[in-house]
Amino acid sequence: MGETINLVEYSCPHCGASDRERLYALFLDQAVGSASDKQPIGLIHFAPESALSQRIRRLGKFDYRTADPTMGNVDDRVDITNMLAYRDEEFDCFICSHVLEHVADDRRAFGELWRILKPGGWGILMVPVMTHLERTLEDPTANTESQRWRLFGQGDHVRLYAKRDYLSRIQGAGFIVNEMGVEHFGIETFDRCGITRRSVLYVARRPHD
Repeated sequence: MGETINLVEYSCPHCGASDRERLYALFLDQAVGSASDKQPIGLIHFAPESALSQRIRRLGKFDYRTADPTMGNVDDRVDITNMLAYRDEEFDCFICSHVLEHVADDRRAFGELWRILKPGGWGILMVPVMTHLERTLEDPTANTESQRWRLFGQGDHVRLYAKRDYLSRIQGAGFIVNEMGVEHFGIETFDRCGITRRSVLYVARRPHD
């Protein structure tokens, strides 16, 4: 079973945002509210979700860019495992949601996310986490859609993440991971926003050097 998904109330009837986008919006509202710097916050958003992207632009607090290797409506065409377009420590924060399960070399992607993030910066770093798995399921020989559907439940996925291993991979890149769930946001907020109480937001932070 997936950790953060509401199959009953997945999409917002008004804007179409998924439940995980609504979760990210809650965090972004808090992050903007607590920001003391009046300068725009440099944010890079990988594989941007439409409803969330529109909300971020409306906030007007971010120097906002979008990136993806294939999407046509993004600012930058980049490979998340080799982001030569970006300087070291270029961004204050990032959003990388449901991307890494598509990436063959996820550890290299973690390293690139670390590289482009400023010390003290943070990133929303989410994948489908399977709570029933004790270890991440991956098989590099599964290179056809049918094989991946059988193993991973989707033809363009290359793994299913187990929670403990996912956290270990993030931490292995140097990040500190904050897990934010119903205890952080509150039961009433989750219920009002159609977010299941088992949902967890993973925020990776790069320590100050």
